[in-house]
Amino acid sequence: MKSTKIPCSNISTESYTGKEQSPKRFGLSAEGFEINFEKEGFDNQIWCVQIKNGRKVWSKKCNISKITHEIPLLSSSEITTSINEVDEPSSNNDDIKKEIKEQSEVSEPKIEKKKTDYNIFIKYHLDKLKSENKDNAPPKTLFQATTDEWRRLKKNPDELKLLMDTIKK
Repeated sequence: MKSTKIPCSNISTESYTGKEQSPKRFGLSAEGFEINFEKEGFDNQIWCVQIKNGRKVWSKKCNISKITHEIPLLSSSEITTSINEVDEPSSNNDDIKKEIKEQSEVSEPKIEKKKTDYNIFIKYHLDKLKSENKDNAPPKTLFQATTDEWRRLKKNPDELKLLMDTIKK
């Protein structure tokens, strides 16, 4: 059987196949370079030498942006003094307190999701089956019966339309 591996040009004991995306494709083994040495690979990306499992290998260099520390706009002492000013009793501060309380109580209005016919039917039919459940059937069985009824009704659009009209009223 013929070997498709070719010995690397810089380290003769290492070999490559020629299908690698790293600089090894050019016959350059990572063993012949220092750690953190960077070189462009076949994929036009930057690769650097790293140690993995005790061997030097080419690894793709990720563009990691540095995380920087941001200086806050207000210092903690400024925040506490502004809070203390609000806590002091006075006519102006009472108005400010009232505004802050109103702002904290007013939250974003909940956006109500549009209910589909399927969801409306499932809720209606499950509630109906639960109220009629004399033999304490498990919820899984009740849900299965509900989905079976939905499938049956989907095949009879006239009956489904009548039922949905009565449910929605």
